[in-house]
Amino acid sequence: MTVRLVIRWKSTPEGPPARAAKTAAEQRIYQRLPVNYKFSIYPDDQKAGQRSILARGINMSKSGALVELPEPLSVGTVVYIKTNALGLMGTATVRHCTPKGAKFRIGLHFPNPLTRSF
Repeated sequence: MTVRLVIRWKSTPEGPPARAAKTAAEQRIYQRLPVNYKFSIYPDDQKAGQRSILARGINMSKSGALVELPEPLSVGTVVYIKTNALGLMGTATVRHCTPKGAKFRIGLHFPNPLTRSF
């Protein structure tokens, strides 16, 4: 029995290799930067009235933020967000809510840029 093995060597042009799909971080328009600030989150919930939830910021960009809260928020909920440390405020929409230990990581999207609060 004779076995024949054929190996074809194909040289690749210089440059980065092609990727099949981009990761989630590469698809973002703005780079997320780590933050460690306190945020006040005011859910737009008629039943609960005007209440504030204290959140810890994890990362943030011009178009969104990841915050950690002690309670979950429903996807699609519109919230008012404010941080005195950065002097910013505005509205955001909850994109995801993921349990992380005893807390919840909430992904927020800013449909409009946050404004300065003085």
